[in-house]
Amino acid sequence: MDWNKYLVLSLTFAFEVIFVWLEKFVDWFVTAINMVKEGNGTSQTSSKKSVVIVGGSFSGLAALHELESYGQFEVILIDQREYFEYTPGVLRLFCDPRLFEKMARSLKPPTNGRVLHGKVIDIKNNKISYVSAGGESTHTIGFDYVITATGSTYAHPITASLEESTLGDRQKSWINAHKELQSSKRIIVLGGGAVGVELAAEIVDYFPEKRVTIVDANSTLVPLFSKTTQDYAHNWLSQRSVDLCLGRAIKTWDEKSCEFIDGTILHADLVYLCFGGKANSSYMSSDKHDRQKRIVVNEELQVKGTNIFACGDVSSPPTEGRSQAFHAEVQGIVAARNVIRRETTGAKDMLKYPADICGSQLMPLVYVLSLGRYDGVLCFNQLILTGPLSAVFKWILEYTKVLHMEGKMLGKLIWNFGDSAVLFLSRNLIYPPK
Repeated sequence: MDWNKYLVLSLTFAFEVIFVWLEKFVDWFVTAINMVKEGNGTSQTSSKKSVVIVGGSFSGLAALHELESYGQFEVILIDQREYFEYTPGVLRLFCDPRLFEKMARSLKPPTNGRVLHGKVIDIKNNKISYVSAGGESTHTIGFDYVITATGSTYAHPITASLEESTLGDRQKSWINAHKELQSSKRIIVLGGGAVGVELAAEIVDYFPEKRVTIVDANSTLVPLFSKTTQDYAHNWLSQRSVDLCLGRAIKTWDEKSCEFIDGTILHADLVYLCFGGKANSSYMSSDKHDRQKRIVVNEELQVKGTNIFACGDVSSPPTEGRSQAFHAEVQGIVAARNVIRRETTGAKDMLKYPADICGSQLMPLVYVLSLGRYDGVLCFNQLILTGPLSAVFKWILEYTKVLHMEGKMLGKLIWNFGDSAVLFLSRNLIYPPK
């Protein structure tokens, strides 16, 4: 018997039952409270300043929820898609596209605003121009503040294309990607970072008969992670006959092969590109970009001399810019709170990231590296846990984070507590690596 599989399935089933009932109870309680409020009547602000949030993923939705709870702004969310996707989990959809329904939800308008679907093409002079979904027309709206949270783009289908603006379109894309993988015997994964390692692990976990090769110029897997994580991932993949072609730079590649600098060509039925994420910042003028085309901001996450804030993978803060969902969310919260502070009479100076949110210039290092469905590595600063409990923890993160991003009260309660606990522990007990 596969005890790892049994443990993960048993615990995730138990947690799902608990969360479903908790969600029903919390939703009932919130509905009752809202009915009381409606009965008593609520005051409305006659004129509200507008905050436009560009991008409806981790940092954008974190900013939206923060502004929504404040209630004194008109909040407008613009996204080219009508849904959000739990991006840390989408690699599993190559192997099981049925899970898409658990990882994606429709974007809901904030209680104090609306959602517009389209691609932003220009931000200047307190106006935003965007092309509506489908590219049929261009619209322009004014703003008092903007929070840009457009993230970065990876190769399709890891990142959705412009044509996949609806849940149905995106689901069809994952089904097609799954069929393409099923029909392939030899697969090359270009990139030995977290994305490449997780994708290769998913493939050999679901399809152990397939021959998978990871190619990377680095001599180690996941070079940005700890040596314990590197060694565990290396051994896990090696034990499952994944070919690790490390320390060799590639010259070029296509859909069926890659060529190394020395002229050697490696052939396959399918090639996945898992490196080279590009910041989605084309709507900002080039003088606001760094060398990686990320938007340059100050410690307050503000573009100098503007009412524009940037957070997440698209931003380049001067202190800390690690590409992680947790960091992106904290940046979204900081940006939203700084907008509120600018409009609050007698407010103190704006918050500086990350010092004023976590009490240190170092943000906590938090990640879960999935190695198939029943194994992985959990890291919290210098504390590392390997094995099936890491897979259970990632399932809990995914389930509750989808609730949180959807605006469900249970998700908000769990993650507000969780974020506070992580920051407290990182500040006082388990310190970040330097």
